[in-house]
Amino acid sequence: MNTLESITKFVVPGSVVQDTDTQLRAAGVSRCECFVLWTGVREDRTFRVRTGHVPRQKAYQFPEGLCVRVDGDELHRLNVWLFENHEELAVQVHSHPTEAYHSDTDDTYPIVTMRGGLSLVVPDFAHTGLRGPGVASYRLGFSGWNELSENEVRGLIQFED
Repeated sequence: MNTLESITKFVVPGSVVQDTDTQLRAAGVSRCECFVLWTGVREDRTFRVRTGHVPRQKAYQFPEGLCVRVDGDELHRLNVWLFENHEELAVQVHSHPTEAYHSDTDDTYPIVTMRGGLSLVVPDFAHTGLRGPGVASYRLGFSGWNELSENEVRGLIQFED
């Protein structure tokens, strides 16, 4: 089975981080969560993010909280793009209005489903961005999403400038 479990480093270009922060903040202006997906290629035990995708999505505001949904047609479109461009989906990034954590919805309906993939949750509609404090980082394991410590994140994710 193909997994991302052997990846020991995810390298993310500064331009992808900046574009992701911009998209998350723009959605936050309307008090909406947003998904950004990172794709790229493997080089031995390193995953090099090449592309950030903002899939067509629908944001919902309920009395209990916020959520965002990406429909199957859009996921199919992304999968065709991945095949044609020889990239893999490895990281999902989304915003929360306040603190960052993996909600029950995040656990149950992820877009990244390959073991070893990452889920990054950015607090406060990305006010301080992916490099700011309070980002919650998770890695998909055999039994579900496992939260990573700050030390694990520093060793695993390399943001380039």
